[in-house]
Amino acid sequence: MACNFRGDDYRKGRNELVYKRVIVLFALTFLLFSCTRPSTVSVPDDSTIVSIESGQIRGTLTGEDSTVKMYRGIPYANAPVGDLRWKPPAAADQWSGVRDTAAYGSSCIQPEQSLVPEAAGNQSEDCLYMNIWTTGEEGDKLPVMVWIHGGGFSIGSGSQSLFDGTHFAESDVVLVTFNYRLGPFGFLAHPALSAESPDGISGNYGMLDQIAALEWVQRNISVFGGDPFNVTIFGESAGGVSVSYLLVSPLAEGLFARAIMQSGVGGTSTPLRSDGSVTSGEELGVEIAEELGWNKPESSSAEAAAALREVSAEDILDTANPRVGLFGKGRALGPVIDGRIFPQPVFEALADGEYIHVPVLIGSNSDEGTLFLRQIPIRGPFGYKLAVEAIFGEDAPDVLALYPTPEREETEERIAELITAASFTCPVQYTARLLAEGRQPVWLYYFSRAAPGLVKRDLGATHGSEIYYVFGNLPASYIDEVDPAVSADMQDAWVRFAHTGDPNGGNLPLWTDYSAENAVYMEFGDYPSIGRELNREACSLFESIFGWSY
Repeated sequence: MACNFRGDDYRKGRNELVYKRVIVLFALTFLLFSCTRPSTVSVPDDSTIVSIESGQIRGTLTGEDSTVKMYRGIPYANAPVGDLRWKPPAAADQWSGVRDTAAYGSSCIQPEQSLVPEAAGNQSEDCLYMNIWTTGEEGDKLPVMVWIHGGGFSIGSGSQSLFDGTHFAESDVVLVTFNYRLGPFGFLAHPALSAESPDGISGNYGMLDQIAALEWVQRNISVFGGDPFNVTIFGESAGGVSVSYLLVSPLAEGLFARAIMQSGVGGTSTPLRSDGSVTSGEELGVEIAEELGWNKPESSSAEAAAALREVSAEDILDTANPRVGLFGKGRALGPVIDGRIFPQPVFEALADGEYIHVPVLIGSNSDEGTLFLRQIPIRGPFGYKLAVEAIFGEDAPDVLALYPTPEREETEERIAELITAASFTCPVQYTARLLAEGRQPVWLYYFSRAAPGLVKRDLGATHGSEIYYVFGNLPASYIDEVDPAVSADMQDAWVRFAHTGDPNGGNLPLWTDYSAENAVYMEFGDYPSIGRELNREACSLFESIFGWSY
């Protein structure tokens, strides 16, 4: 990073400014690409009444000709409040009569800067709700797609408008979205919480929520016309990371038949406890608890856990200060390697073959890094060179040879290229290769279509922009005549993958599965095309730097 001789106050002020700027950038991206749900009226209708394990629910009709049945705010687990805070999800309470599901349930608690419009003012610890779109009837056995939202395990919601599943349902898919606990509520590890667990572990409550949601799907989805034996899990960013973690969790065995990872794979993992060389999840939890005022080592574990559960949600969130964005300020809270839910880090498990062997679709975007530029306070060529030297150490000369110090006006573009390759393109390909070595089919994609509205803001095919194409929810004011065709090709490929485990067909050229030998990928640009050896030189370099083998 660039040298700073103005003291802590200056650094703090500058960092606050950078943080505010990146929040604005996130907001801009979400708003310019935020879409309205399909422009049809949702009509409550008794024909939508179904019986699930907790009771009867009534949905609404939406979509073209009101053929899609939509159910929102279905509790898939009990509210994780009071004594259930930092506990594995429990079964949802029963109810009598018919429960209306016209509205979404509350989103999980997250920072005010979450920029999820649907979560603003509608947050609660009582947030374990699910949403379903379907045209099916019981017995239809339609493929099921379960979407896991992103947001760095700190922000996001299954009720975001861009995740509206109407178009998927119109393609004979049962589409499911859901919330899971975030930040300190979903990922706080602490010795007192581990002590009360039969397995001696803590910290993966948000991931247990995801597993509970998939278990609920297994038990209930047939009444919506879904096939519990044909479930595809898919997600973007932290949602994609979640998919990679579920692939290596013994607890997720049998809960899904296919997996899609969009711009997110497992990477650096935090162990539950320290081995003397790393900071553990529990140590981070102790640090947070001390900042909350709980520092009584003479107390029992039960007393410590009870005291933590009495702290207000607002104080916990403010004190934990979960990180927002790839390079944001605050604490990075996410899955921990606990020996039971996740026996190994993702890459180690994949390399050892210790994962759930299913067909996988995986990929990234061409301009991922542009979204995170404002989180990096690098100014000019000199700052760029210093940052590369600080990050890569003795490998910096090799990185600078491939990504040379730019002219001043090109600094941000060069930084974005570096972030895109090192944090997305190359880890995604590495994951694809590990999976392919496990001898199940893997398809690699590369999304490079930049909508005009994003081009005007120098964002290109930035992080998360492919979601709108996959879901078919394109904002009319920021696209041109090319984008609907790109969206149709992508969603059709995702739907075919959910139906058969193979995305080929439609307007796509023949898309062979990925291997280290052929290194084939499908590029979704202005039109679909086949490529090979995506960013090979950079990926070879970064794998050697990070200890990977090409």
